[in-house]
Amino acid sequence: MVKKNPIHIFRKLKKSGIEIKIKKCKYIVNYPSSVFEKLPKSLHRVFADSIAYISTWHLPLSFNVPIIYHFPPPPIESVFFKILLYSIPMNIFENKDVKTSSLLRDFYNANIQTEYKSLNFFYSGKKVKRKLKNNAVIIFSFGKESLLTLGLLEELGVNSFPIFVKEPQSIFENRHKKKLAIKFLSQFGKKIEFFPLSVGKLREETGLYWGWDIILSQYVFTLLPYYFYHQAKYVFFGNEQSCNFYLKDKEGYYVNPVFEQSAPAMQILQNISKLFFISTHIGSLVEPIHEIFITYILHHRYSDLGTFQMSCFSEGETAKKRRWCGACEKCARMYIFFKALRISPERVGFYNNDMLSLKKERFYVLFNKGVESSYGGSGLGRDEQLFAFYLAWKNGTRGELIEKFEKNYLTEAEKKKGYLAKEYFGIHSSLSLPSALRRRVLKIYESEKSHVSKFLILLGLSI
Repeated sequence: MVKKNPIHIFRKLKKSGIEIKIKKCKYIVNYPSSVFEKLPKSLHRVFADSIAYISTWHLPLSFNVPIIYHFPPPPIESVFFKILLYSIPMNIFENKDVKTSSLLRDFYNANIQTEYKSLNFFYSGKKVKRKLKNNAVIIFSFGKESLLTLGLLEELGVNSFPIFVKEPQSIFENRHKKKLAIKFLSQFGKKIEFFPLSVGKLREETGLYWGWDIILSQYVFTLLPYYFYHQAKYVFFGNEQSCNFYLKDKEGYYVNPVFEQSAPAMQILQNISKLFFISTHIGSLVEPIHEIFITYILHHRYSDLGTFQMSCFSEGETAKKRRWCGACEKCARMYIFFKALRISPERVGFYNNDMLSLKKERFYVLFNKGVESSYGGSGLGRDEQLFAFYLAWKNGTRGELIEKFEKNYLTEAEKKKGYLAKEYFGIHSSLSLPSALRRRVLKIYESEKSHVSKFLILLGLSI
């Protein structure tokens, strides 16, 4: 058996961030100096160790070689290990040739071979300021969830600080969102902070896409200095109710296609705050509701914010000049939601009005589980899409895919319409909502539910 040369990982503290060295390449995770200096110095070394670990854990899987860290095992490793364990199987939906058992075996073996060339050391948070303000950091994307979160916080009187993490491989997306941010600042006087993440270059661009599995969890940790800087009481994702969905695969494993966005994962992420001696709550204000209801509330209650929505992968060449590429499953999903709710796609800059032609069929999870739907193989969102097509059909929307829906799925939708209305315009679990905001947030949802009930009555439905 030929022993492969391991990958050596080094990390170094810089004046305003961390340098990660792999072979001859250096990656700098840099913060504004005013932000980084608010992270207590007693936590700098363990923070650097943690950043280096969460940015490189996947390299043994990408290159099939052992990895050696030249620093102590960070305490954050145990937090991320469980999230990784339950997130890695999502790859079975992206690559039909792999099995959950083989993915878990490879992950297990890679961790067995991982070495640390340093003993742990004591770190203390005794000097950490624990007094927090009524401030919230939003992991922001201009998607419907983050826009709705911003709207809710403004209404609740919580100061919000939206941060968009720039992935170096997402060139088109970054460009479109920079333009939106400039316009957003002009219209609302609210600055969207852009945080460039150089270590994103380490993520795989092909194959099993190792390194993308838990990027949101990486974001919530990487932005830790901002929690100290803003003395933030809250950090919010945009994780909705469908993120708690899971199914059993062919081998009998329960798999959640987006586990890191689930309520159980958010509960695990609370340990980040505990490990770094700050009582910032990590959660999601939109956990209790589904995507179609989120879309309704955003455009009904916070319509000015809704015009900034961009929910597109922005990966293909068609996304170069278009805010909505019209060639991905996110565009397809949002288009049918807009039609279902009588929202003009043009109000959000969506001018690809052929999203209901047969050539777009492969982007919809409803039709044959969507060949090019990200989670099409899992069936995630299938019933919600069935309901959206039904509402669009009731609204008088027409198109080739509406005709296909009418022919093949209308009977099913009619039978399930009562359940679908209650499920997708219902209010569900709120485990990740902070107790101080829960009652008021749920009250807003109840109010919007009464409005949507009137809308549904006009279509002959009720909830």
